[in-house]
Amino acid sequence: MYGDFMNKIEFFNYLPDDAKDIRIKVFVDEQGFENELDDIDNTAIHILIYLNGAAAGTARMFTEDNGKSYHIGRVAVLPQFRKNHLGAEIVTAICEKAKALGAEKCELSAQCRVKDFYKSLGFEESGEEYLDEYCPHIHMEKTLQ
Repeated sequence: MYGDFMNKIEFFNYLPDDAKDIRIKVFVDEQGFENELDDIDNTAIHILIYLNGAAAGTARMFTEDNGKSYHIGRVAVLPQFRKNHLGAEIVTAICEKAKALGAEKCELSAQCRVKDFYKSLGFEESGEEYLDEYCPHIHMEKTLQ
């Protein structure tokens, strides 16, 4: 909780409409990505953060190695809710959930323009920059302790 705001985080085993709407507004409408929804959404754990009752941000987490590590993806906060530390709360909640599920690390594919944000949360760069839909990205990892 920051200031006078009340935040609430919920986890879902399906893609809620609020999460889908946030992702489309941020990644498609705002950033111009075309391929926002994919098959991973069918098996991922989806996260929503609410600020004073309004759906404000989302992300997803999934594993491809039986829970040894979790991939964090599609972290998005609506423009009007940015600057409230919601992205950090989402990523921190995912890392805590992954650790509770027995994972040793979390990893993600960060847009290079926000890699310092992830570094501030304990993630380290791993590998070289690459393009994903014409946007520079870098793989990052965090060991869970």
